[in-house]
Amino acid sequence: MEVDSRNGAEYQMELSTRERLEAMIRENPDDIDSRLSLADIIRKDRSPEEALEMYDTVLDLDPDNAVAYLGKGLCYAMSLLDNIPTREIWDRELDEQEMIDNAMEFLEQAAELDPELTDAYNAMGRLYAIIAQEEDAVDMFRQSLQVDPSQLDVVEDLKEITGKPVWKILDKGTWMGEEEEEE
Repeated sequence: MEVDSRNGAEYQMELSTRERLEAMIRENPDDIDSRLSLADIIRKDRSPEEALEMYDTVLDLDPDNAVAYLGKGLCYAMSLLDNIPTREIWDRELDEQEMIDNAMEFLEQAAELDPELTDAYNAMGRLYAIIAQEEDAVDMFRQSLQVDPSQLDVVEDLKEITGKPVWKILDKGTWMGEEEEEE
């Protein structure tokens, strides 16, 4: 028996959200936003196969939906990013390299469709870091910070990978906070 780490109120709220989203989808099967929200809940509940089906349905409705590609990439990356054996979330052993390849394919597609989707760059950066491709990881985190320089978790990831202060790594054009007053 699996123990849910969430508190009871949080679980109930998510359950009611899931039920509301399912009802909205029954009412309007073409409701992409509800399908994406439901797929995200399912993915976060560690049911990647069920989430993948929902993301595929979104892509049937909208083949250029970057968020659906992001979700698919995160499903394949889940066991690596969360350091969970594939058997625990996929109910079988899966080839790690195949999972990485699938994740990267979908994350790259998401970033290509929406170059401002920082979650795609961040997931690719973390995957590259996990498989010891530090230069590629740094490149992905740089791209993400160029879009949104306020991501402190990404700044920390970069610092951890390189061991250098972030200002030494980023391009001079990347703004990292308040401007200094000129004297």
